[in-house]
Amino acid sequence: MMAVPSRSNFFHKNISKLAVFSVDRSNNQFTESMCVKSYGTITFPDNRSHQADFIRISNKASVMHVKEFLTGEWSGERPSLVISITGGAKKYNMKPRLLRAFQRGLLKVARTTGAWIITGGMNRGIMKLVGEIVETNPDRSRPIQLIGIATWGCVSGFEELDVQGSIVHYAKPSSETKGQAPLEPNHTKFIFVDDESKGQYGGEIAFRAKLEKAISGGFFASKTTTNSSNLNASLSRTSSLQSEQSDSVPVVLLVVEGGPNTVRTGYRNYLSTNLIDIHLFIVHEAVVQNNIPAVFLEGTGRCCDLFSKAFQLYEENRQKFEHIDKTRKHVDRNIISKRNEELKNTLREQLKDELRGISGETDASTSNTDKISHKTTTTTAADKTDYFELVYECIDTRKTYLNIISLNSRDPVEPDIDLVILQALLNAASISDNGKVNFQQKREQLRLALEWNRVDIARNYIMKDVRDWDNIGLKNLFVLALERNQIEFIKLFLEHDFSLTNLFGNSYELANLYMFPKKESHDVRKHARNSLLSIYTRIIQPLIGDSFNVAAALSMKEWTTNSESIQKNDNTTCTCCRPKQQQHTPSISDHNDSEQFERSINRIDVDKELFLWSVITDRRDLALLFWSRVKNKI
Repeated sequence: MMAVPSRSNFFHKNISKLAVFSVDRSNNQFTESMCVKSYGTITFPDNRSHQADFIRISNKASVMHVKEFLTGEWSGERPSLVISITGGAKKYNMKPRLLRAFQRGLLKVARTTGAWIITGGMNRGIMKLVGEIVETNPDRSRPIQLIGIATWGCVSGFEELDVQGSIVHYAKPSSETKGQAPLEPNHTKFIFVDDESKGQYGGEIAFRAKLEKAISGGFFASKTTTNSSNLNASLSRTSSLQSEQSDSVPVVLLVVEGGPNTVRTGYRNYLSTNLIDIHLFIVHEAVVQNNIPAVFLEGTGRCCDLFSKAFQLYEENRQKFEHIDKTRKHVDRNIISKRNEELKNTLREQLKDELRGISGETDASTSNTDKISHKTTTTTAADKTDYFELVYECIDTRKTYLNIISLNSRDPVEPDIDLVILQALLNAASISDNGKVNFQQKREQLRLALEWNRVDIARNYIMKDVRDWDNIGLKNLFVLALERNQIEFIKLFLEHDFSLTNLFGNSYELANLYMFPKKESHDVRKHARNSLLSIYTRIIQPLIGDSFNVAAALSMKEWTTNSESIQKNDNTTCTCCRPKQQQHTPSISDHNDSEQFERSINRIDVDKELFLWSVITDRRDLALLFWSRVKNKI
């Protein structure tokens, strides 16, 4: 590898932007808050057209500052979704059919939603596979953000990356050092966490978990405090979305393979100094502590298959116990407590073989000599970690956060992984105290579908009942779809008789639409009682010039006298399209007749107004849609 003295695009072009948090802070103060030790841009010989910016930070860096930098100036825009992928780091072969389903689903969800993907960043295992999938993205104009978070001392050739704004030509080393791995060349950004160790994997895990929690920002805020020791805890916990004004982003954990034989590294529990299975703790922390839903790919082995079996057995056993309770006339608290304890013990017994494989324990009949010979996989006496408790607490207290997708090669139908990932987020936001979805949660789910631009999710999985369209307040969401030019959502709203008149029956709402693409503040409401004319003169006319004289068309008197005739005759020429000599110039008294204007405003052809707005704001498809709906199309 060779460092080039020239400044990287990352720092040279954005040095003034680094003061994100306060204009008064100097650049040095900012980099100190993130504990930046080095930064620059990496080029890869295997992907010469690709460059990846990187920063190296201390493991004690401010997570919130890194989050603000990552979602702000470094990336330019806030994502609508973050997919955190964890799994096997060693080489393994996924069956072609399963690989095809995984590749298609991950690529689709990333492309359609604009999601970010976070991995460990190394050219190994699932991280390498994800990089290869992202490389197949056919739309080069919309690159997928693939962010690698790795331990600094585990990166092959990390010494060459100790630069200050240089471009580093990164080459895969001819021989690999134990405890190190090369970087995956399709990642777009790298965050190296420096814990001052060398060749010890896992130093980035705690920081990555905190960063993902900060990005999520409690997006699915738990309404109840969970406690695994509380046997009377409800089987269905509740959650709700953050407000629409929040900068939080939904995060989902995607687990592929994973287990003691793949990444049995030096990751340490916060309360213990013993080696533990990394993936169980990653899942437990994400689901139970950070309220992040998880998706497990059943059939990829190890951790995924353990959770899949545990989840299935839990449901079967719970239904059996509930059936027994129904036969009893009275079920008091003691009976419920006893039932929950029995359910837990039954599940522990059913999973004993899988748990032995996770913990490294051998059968009770195994001799001490055999145990010593297998000391690389056995649990030491000091390691008292109860892996079953980790699994059980996830299932018992966050069941709706766990989602299993089967990639069984015997299943004739390939699963839609993108749908499962998005449904996992919807499930985390959908369950109320009584286990039913209420209308407010339906609205929140619809907003998520808008964020992801997935009208298929909205149509087929959220707004399936006609009553949903009658009971949910949709006005703000419709305006949001207009502003984002999401025509398929607009069509979906209109298919269900969404009332444009109720929404745009007053000119203030129209004024807000015209204000959206312009950064300046136009306080139309304070000007002129004829607000439509004010909208035109203050906002529209500066955009299109003096091509049209619309004073007559927008005067209150003309609205009163002409709107009825326009409705009677669809072929009548619109007032604003007449020659100037044929147009009526409004008098001062016309503009003072506020009450008359308010009565006539209800007769505005809203479709025509939205057509004009679409043309002026260069929304071609929307313009065609509303033009097809207007009464007078000429």
